[in-house]
Amino acid sequence: MTSSMPIEPQADAALREAQAEVLRLRAMLSHAEEVRELEKQELARELHNDFGSALTALGMRLAILSRQPSTADGVAEQWAKANAILAELTRTARRIQADLRPGVLNIAGLPMALEEALEDFGEQTGIATSLQLPDAAPALAQEHAIALYRMFQEMLSNVRRHAGASRVDVALRCEDGRLHFSVTDDGQGFEPAQTDFSATHGLRRIRERAEFLGGAMALQSAPQQGTTIDVMLPLIDDIPSTTIGKP
Repeated sequence: MTSSMPIEPQADAALREAQAEVLRLRAMLSHAEEVRELEKQELARELHNDFGSALTALGMRLAILSRQPSTADGVAEQWAKANAILAELTRTARRIQADLRPGVLNIAGLPMALEEALEDFGEQTGIATSLQLPDAAPALAQEHAIALYRMFQEMLSNVRRHAGASRVDVALRCEDGRLHFSVTDDGQGFEPAQTDFSATHGLRRIRERAEFLGGAMALQSAPQQGTTIDVMLPLIDDIPSTTIGKP
């Protein structure tokens, strides 16, 4: 005769499991709200720093021009400077728009979006880059592709602000039914064991995004030995890869 768990303990176990799931869902919702708020703060900072100062400078140039006759000396130079500021504002607006919703991600897919973002990063920072991509685009759900692209933006932002790197190598590959996405820099590195990841918003957001998608984030770093962040997502079979490099 087989024995079975009494109904009351079974109900208690089910209740505890349901309560744990509720707590997990509340934590996920809280995290999503925090991520949205941090992204809003970052956008506000960019608008204030980039747009605010440029608009102030443009207003000053136009005020100078408004008080001078069109034939006065220096008017042509002031117009040229005003046009240069306006062109920079246009570039900034397009960059922010691309950050909010990269059109190339919808049109050409994740690999092309990664390539374009890395090329822009190299041009803006002067840091050498290389990009390894699969020969065939990974079969990613759209929400996964968007999340991976956001994680990539976060990684590049960390390199720009903290790494002091001269080179960044990026690889997207498929191994053992999992998608691996890694970003390696040759910067100053740090000691992970001494890092409070709960206070390091960028790395924490990357890790939590990956876990939310059923994957994981691995980190390798050491002082003066650079940093590698590897995001792994359960996905597809092995695909041969090629390399795109920028010396």
